[in-house]
Amino acid sequence: MTVKRLTAITTALILACSAAPAYNIALADSENECVYPTQFISELELENLADYAVFGDARAYAASTNLYIISPDEYGDEILTTVDCGFQLTAIDYDAEGNLYVLSNDNTVYAYPDMAVSSYVFTDDTTIDAGDYEYRLVDGSGELYAIGADNKPVTIFEEGCSNLKEYSGVVYVLNSNAVYALDGLTATRQHAEYTDFTVANNIYTGNLSEALTSAYSIRKVTLNPETSDGYEAYVTKIDLNNSGATFATQGTSKVVNTGSALAIAEVGNATIIVMPDENGLNQSYLTLSTAVADTDYSAQENDMTHAYALSDLTIYSRPYMCGETAIFEVEAGTVFEVSEKFSFKTINLQYPDDTFYRVTATVGGEEVTGYVAENLLTPYTFSAENEPENSTGTEGFTYDDNMRTVLIVLLIVLLVLVAAGYVTFYLTRKGEGNVRKGRKPKNTDDDLYS
Repeated sequence: MTVKRLTAITTALILACSAAPAYNIALADSENECVYPTQFISELELENLADYAVFGDARAYAASTNLYIISPDEYGDEILTTVDCGFQLTAIDYDAEGNLYVLSNDNTVYAYPDMAVSSYVFTDDTTIDAGDYEYRLVDGSGELYAIGADNKPVTIFEEGCSNLKEYSGVVYVLNSNAVYALDGLTATRQHAEYTDFTVANNIYTGNLSEALTSAYSIRKVTLNPETSDGYEAYVTKIDLNNSGATFATQGTSKVVNTGSALAIAEVGNATIIVMPDENGLNQSYLTLSTAVADTDYSAQENDMTHAYALSDLTIYSRPYMCGETAIFEVEAGTVFEVSEKFSFKTINLQYPDDTFYRVTATVGGEEVTGYVAENLLTPYTFSAENEPENSTGTEGFTYDDNMRTVLIVLLIVLLVLVAAGYVTFYLTRKGEGNVRKGRKPKNTDDDLYS
């Protein structure tokens, strides 16, 4: 056995024995199961409702000093805007162009949103003709009745009505802090509902730790804009480095287009997927499991059977690096058996760290299997010298170990200098000894003038 072979084997044994298990598996929370909302809808609780206004899909409400506006965004989500006007609101109204005006308790009219003083004139109708009916509001009692073709009055509300209005051919009335739309003799309550993403802020993690550290095989999925049971699909961005009893959420959005994703775990009624965020970077999201569908996945051709750890590194349970998927830490020099190669490009996604290898290592007598990013590994072969392929004998020393490398080099240089100094000192002393003994050094030069 050569000295080089013996050195390599000894180094590998030392690294293997010195690595300690570092599993980070927390107990699952069985009491608080993960329940992802099927709908993100809340209703505005209105008190002291003074007035309302409607323009297309936009609805406005005036209550005390607050102006509430609910209108759809570009994706169709009903977004609530709340404005504290700083004064008591007594009336609001949209004009034919969709401009909103507010009336203060001192009879000043303001145009929203810049709140400039306006000359807009508010009207107060008590009779409106619409379709086959004439609607009449009785002052004082607040009774609302309708008269049809037979000229017989039919009471719709006996009392409590006010603010009779018509927008785009539809008649509305205010009754007991609620707005009703009138269709013939039928009054239908118009709920002040809006898309409320805050309902995703307190989703329990449940068995998250167990789900993210269990055995895993690559699972490619398609994320759809609609769930299999007919709901609109949403995704909530989550931080898997900062999870507790509830997910650390970073915003929710509607799924607009079908796209590819990597599913990494099932928790409760939800699936954790990995896909690009708005900046194109890899990010984890939570969504209803009914919003994803499995897609065929073909494994890549594996280009190495064994690998060598270039530096101290962490093994992850999934090809996604975060605190919740970290399961084991090993030292530089650890040799892995490689069983699979995975790249996000194979599922039509691309990230900065887009290629991972599924590896297995026996460390301290314990077998560990997981995923390691490609840039932390180099191919390894069990050749005659047991060195990594293309070895220079220094693969174990990386940029992370620069200080150790520099110290070793300096030590070698220092030893060489000490040795050279000793030789010089010895020869000098020997020459001086010859002179002291009366010995004249032999002259090797042919000095013509001697």
